[in-house]
Amino acid sequence: MSNASKVIVTASDENFAWTCLNLLESLGKWARITHVIDIGLTPASRQAIESRCAGVIDVPENAWSTVGAATAYAGAMTIRPQLPQVFAQDYIMWIDADCWVQDRSAIDVYFELARANHENFVIATMVDAEYPYCVDDFAGHQERFRDMHTQLWDESVAEQLNGKAPLNSGVFAASRRSPVWQEFEDRVKDQYLHNTRVQDDWRLAHMAEQQCLHRILHESRRFTLMTAEFNWVCHAGPLVRRGFFVETPNLRRRPRIVHLTVMRGLEAQYRENFLIYESRLARLSRFVRQRFTR
Repeated sequence: MSNASKVIVTASDENFAWTCLNLLESLGKWARITHVIDIGLTPASRQAIESRCAGVIDVPENAWSTVGAATAYAGAMTIRPQLPQVFAQDYIMWIDADCWVQDRSAIDVYFELARANHENFVIATMVDAEYPYCVDDFAGHQERFRDMHTQLWDESVAEQLNGKAPLNSGVFAASRRSPVWQEFEDRVKDQYLHNTRVQDDWRLAHMAEQQCLHRILHESRRFTLMTAEFNWVCHAGPLVRRGFFVETPNLRRRPRIVHLTVMRGLEAQYRENFLIYESRLARLSRFVRQRFTR
């Protein structure tokens, strides 16, 4: 599959400009096919990002937007189902700007599975033995999803989705020919433009797009499921820095894509535990400093 038929897309405002730059650096050669959608960058940040990727674009004029949505960055969610209308490539991969890539072979895996499963979205589950809530509070976690689904739709839909493994739309890949895209757009558009709860509640606005995709994929069964290492949700499962790598504390698995979720609440913790992306030179410098200060 040539790079001409593939594109990686993310979106960033000024608050996440620094994580977006980290993502691009972590992508290595894949940054050459990565486009960033500007949803509120300063000119300086836009210029810095533009120098490190295939290009920065504005939200297209013909894209519908989120008038009245409770969260200012909702454009990052509502643009996702419209990606085939913005990019002409055959295979599209989305990566949230608060992610960084620890193992670049993960990008190959996403694209190859999208090619092999044209109708499916390739997406990771938020279920893992090293996510504490999956062991200690899975019923409570499902109940929170049930309440959210009731607010987005109704109790019958919430019952239908109850117990389904949650899917995270922060990282996914799909063929532009997947029939999921159209229903994805229809459902997201309905929520952000017509559901007053989404317009009034920032928590619901933050999650509505993801839950739309979660519902569509479980109802249609058009998904190719990835394990949590392909989109490790950091607020759900602890990680530790060991030498050059970030690993799970017990089994010492190395997530391929690290997703620094709930950044505004957990940034200090992520920095303290060295979970923020570090270049090879930065990792080497820190390693040397730690060795000589013991």
